[in-house]
Amino acid sequence: MIIRARPLGCFVVVVLLLMGVLRLMAGGYISVDGFSSDWWLKPNLYSFGDPLELIVNKVESDLTHIPFGYYELPFTCPPTPNKKPLHLSLNEIMRGDRKWQSDYKLQVGQDKPCEALCARKTTRQGIQRARELVQQGYVVQWMVDQELPAATTFISTVDERKYYASGFPLGFVDPETKRVYLNNHVMLVIRYHVVPNMIPEKVTIVGFEVYPKSVSDYHCPGASKDYAQFDITDEPLEDATYIPVTYSVYWREEFDVDWSERWSLFLNSGELSEGSSATFHWMTLANSLGIVLLVTFIVVVNLVMIFRAQPDSDYDFDQESDEKAVYAVASNWLRKSQTQYHSMNRLIMCVSMGVQVMFMILGPLAISFSLNRLHNIRNSVLTIAVLCVVAGAFMASFAGTWLKMDHCMGTQDAPYYPTFAILCGSTLPVIMTLVALLLNCIIWAMDFTNSFPFGTIVFFGSWYSLICILLSLLGGSVAAKMHRSVRHNRLPSSTVKDTIIKDRNYKFLITGGLISGLLPFVIIYVELEYVYKSVWLEKTTIYYLYSFLFANILLLCIVVCEISLLACLVMMKLNHRLNNDVHWRWRCFFISTGCAWYMELYSLYYIFCILNMRGPSLALISVCYSVIFNTLCGLATGSLGYLTSSWFVNKVYGNKYSNRQ
Repeated sequence: MIIRARPLGCFVVVVLLLMGVLRLMAGGYISVDGFSSDWWLKPNLYSFGDPLELIVNKVESDLTHIPFGYYELPFTCPPTPNKKPLHLSLNEIMRGDRKWQSDYKLQVGQDKPCEALCARKTTRQGIQRARELVQQGYVVQWMVDQELPAATTFISTVDERKYYASGFPLGFVDPETKRVYLNNHVMLVIRYHVVPNMIPEKVTIVGFEVYPKSVSDYHCPGASKDYAQFDITDEPLEDATYIPVTYSVYWREEFDVDWSERWSLFLNSGELSEGSSATFHWMTLANSLGIVLLVTFIVVVNLVMIFRAQPDSDYDFDQESDEKAVYAVASNWLRKSQTQYHSMNRLIMCVSMGVQVMFMILGPLAISFSLNRLHNIRNSVLTIAVLCVVAGAFMASFAGTWLKMDHCMGTQDAPYYPTFAILCGSTLPVIMTLVALLLNCIIWAMDFTNSFPFGTIVFFGSWYSLICILLSLLGGSVAAKMHRSVRHNRLPSSTVKDTIIKDRNYKFLITGGLISGLLPFVIIYVELEYVYKSVWLEKTTIYYLYSFLFANILLLCIVVCEISLLACLVMMKLNHRLNNDVHWRWRCFFISTGCAWYMELYSLYYIFCILNMRGPSLALISVCYSVIFNTLCGLATGSLGYLTSSWFVNKVYGNKYSNRQ
């Protein structure tokens, strides 16, 4: 009642809480004294001689997709006591990051031809562990200057341009002798760009190249190829083995790349030149637009045919049902049709969750595509998505309350249920939290680094519970007030006859879903392939084409809405009394999820055929994540299809019923 009486005050409280969560989640590091102001995007300016901190992170592999903390490995130099771990954002925790300060000493502009870091004492088990990780293709992730990753340098075979792949190999296996070697020396080449018109002279870091080598002693090889390598193929004879760890540092000025373009070298993966890649995406966008125009033409032609039909056509009302009979059955609907009542509640809940998913997808893209060239935008996408899920609770509750009141009676005296409003706005994140907690237990059991600490889950769950409940109540209250102020000319949800289509023939639904989902999947396929490559193989490519993705998703939404209209027309042909069919709403929702079916099939193909997942536990987690993501996409497209179909049917039948009155 307080929230209903003072919605503005509730809104202010929610905004303040969201601001607190944003400061905590959105970026940067959390210091002991409070929040750091270093989370926004701006270049760091250095003078020659200034120290530059090197952050060590984790090791990961395309073959196993199981990351490990760098300092957790038994064959790397441990940090000295004065080095501390860095606090992580939510996105970094989900990626399995383990960031630590390191003992590598870097000073801007000062070369160091050879420096010894440590003599790492390790056991036979440590050497065996190193051999296993090298054979599994693990790469090391380091970074400098606001998360600029250490990179391996390649030359494109297309345009012979240099491009970067994040990380450098932990070791290598000789293809001829099958001997295994550990990279215990790194040559660090740091590229800087001089900022023009600044006195005194300042520079920015634009590249961090790492050239690893395997060396048997403490002598740095430099550019020489005449040196013995550190072989770890055979079991060591002694119980303890000392691994020499050295490094060298070289600074080189970069004239062609400034700070705003330093991530462009990570964006060209060598498959297409930059110009060809842009042209390719524009062509796919034009192809998607052509599909939209084709479907739009078909829909317009069918709608013109419907509205030109005679009043006594197949789309008119059942003449046997008069006004008194309609309202007589509608008044007893809640008492006599409990099955339909609960079915409608479940459908409204699914539609509300779909609305929330749309906020989660479109919100981050709408904000991110204008920032796609900034260096750490990928760290912001997930953060914005989480905030949009929470903020989407308002619209989910609004949509659920409106549909609930609309389908109860369609009158101005329809009741408002605050509990149902909370369920509409809170069900999706609660389910996602429980599923994530279950999967996290599996990750804990396997001792992976990409797991959430239990305290983090409890903390964010508590914040969510407080914010989302307030937003849900606020959204439901606003929807109830607006609904009661709008005049409704529509039929009640149930009329006299409710036995038109009672068969359990699921072939129609499956066939309809496969047909209706094909065109939307064609629209999103190209960008989906790039996104999957970025998510699963992010060491070799970084996705930044958020504008293309946003445009294709908008076109996909348009096609889903239009196809749902065509599905309504097909069902009208099969059953001319569609308003009496209590199952048509579920049919429209289910058919509109067809795109998610193809996305899940493609996800399974990608996991097992392209990624070649090894191990049942890892495959299970990957499949579960793909099922969760594609289920959310199905809820989003299903809600779009249902809302469009419901609007169309109410428009057709409601107008004719209003004219009869």
